[in-house]
Amino acid sequence: MENEEQQSQENGKIIVQSGEQDPQPIRQGGSTSFPTFFGKHRLQAAISQLNNQINIIQEELEELETIGESSKVCQNIISSVESIPDPLLPLTKGVVDSSWDRWFGGGSNNSRSHKRWI
Repeated sequence: MENEEQQSQENGKIIVQSGEQDPQPIRQGGSTSFPTFFGKHRLQAAISQLNNQINIIQEELEELETIGESSKVCQNIISSVESIPDPLLPLTKGVVDSSWDRWFGGGSNNSRSHKRWI
C-alpha cells in the first residue's frame, strides 16, 4: 500500500498522493496568490451592492425618525372607523328570532334528545 498512489478530492480538485511522499501543493494553472481580474470585479460589484443596500436602509431610518406622530394618527382613524356601524351587520345585540335560537342552541330544552345537529 505504501507504493500505491492515493487520490483524494478537495473542493473539486484531485490531489494525487504517494504513500512515501508528502502531499503535493494544489495549483491551478498559474499563481493563485492574487485574485484574477474577474474575481476582483465580482468583489467590487458585491461591495457596491452592499453599499447601496446600506444607503437605502439609512434613508429609511431617517424617514422613520421624522414620522413620529403616525401612531397617533392611526389611533384616531381606527377609533373613527370603529364608531361608525357596519351597514352589513345587524344592529341588534340579542337573538331576533327565538326559533333560530332553539334550533342551534337548544333554547330552554337543554336535554340531549331535543338538540338537532346539522
